[in-house]
Amino acid sequence: MAQRHYPGETLGIIGSSISAAVLAQTAGKLGYRVASLVTSENNPVRQFATWQTVTESYNEQVLNYFSERVDVVTVEMGILSNREFQLLAAQTDLTLSEDLIAITTDRLIEKAYLDSNKCLVAPFSMVTNLTDLKEAVEYIGFPCILKSTQRHVDNANDHIILYGEEDYDEASAKLEATTCILEAWIPTEKKASVTVIRNERGEILIYPIFEVREQGDLLGRQVRFPAQISKPVELEMNRLAQLLAELLNLVGSLTLKMLITSAGVVYINEASIGLSDEAMFTIGSMSISHYEAAARAILGLPLPTLHLKSRAAIALPATVLNEENLLTQLMLRTDWGFALFNPINNDSKRLIGQVIVTGDSLSECERQIKITELTE
Repeated sequence: MAQRHYPGETLGIIGSSISAAVLAQTAGKLGYRVASLVTSENNPVRQFATWQTVTESYNEQVLNYFSERVDVVTVEMGILSNREFQLLAAQTDLTLSEDLIAITTDRLIEKAYLDSNKCLVAPFSMVTNLTDLKEAVEYIGFPCILKSTQRHVDNANDHIILYGEEDYDEASAKLEATTCILEAWIPTEKKASVTVIRNERGEILIYPIFEVREQGDLLGRQVRFPAQISKPVELEMNRLAQLLAELLNLVGSLTLKMLITSAGVVYINEASIGLSDEAMFTIGSMSISHYEAAARAILGLPLPTLHLKSRAAIALPATVLNEENLLTQLMLRTDWGFALFNPINNDSKRLIGQVIVTGDSLSECERQIKITELTE
């Protein structure tokens, strides 16, 4: 059960992403010690951690050692199994409900839970072998998507799209490695996401809906807000975010990734705990970033009112930008957001992280990107 924690206590963070580094930095600013558990020495979290343990794998012995030494723990998505989450919960404050642990580790349970609570999801079926797959295809139809049910297994995000029977051989190889879920392909006009933060007091913040766009190797993966969606779709996405935060007794952060059809029908494609790099668009564009709000929720602190500091924002990965022009803007700008890191032992010597370009509209953000020559 979630508890309230006071400055001087230790927040444990399992994972080594840039988001983990921002969360560690944020917790430190709030007055907390930070313990870090990672599988690589070269990581951005190290700079902000009070202490760090580097391990070859997140095994039972390591998890017990780590959890005994922290007061509360948070884990990146897709790292641990349900059983490993339970190990942590037995030793320290995990803040996650049983239902939330289950749906965040197992895609089949996630779909079944959402479906049982009248949240629209793509038709799905568990498949363990080729016979199951062929039977499922009879009512799901082509095209369809084959995914590993367990999020922590190797290649869990390497999904297979089946367009016809000619794809059965590739699917069969995946089924030999792991149990899978087969999902129908939903013809989608738009993809958008919404993040909700909730603390143990029941206070909730729902952040503006955003889109993720793949802009190719030269421009990278961009996050944009506001999402270009209709008002009814926006209201439905916010309704689902609040509904699930309360049903799951959320303490921390939950992001819902949605598929939106041309008719305005909203399907939940994924529910993920924690914070991904996508959350960086809130740095500089919101009165409180996803990271600070999530840290406050996990630690049992109150959540302030959320205000927009800008009407629009585009978050750009630093690795695809002209670094000289980026640093020029860093020295000039007080209206943009910056989350930049040069991890210890960084072999490339290039900054990692993101720049958040803000403005009154997305077109103005795009204009600023162009005139500052941020992109190579």
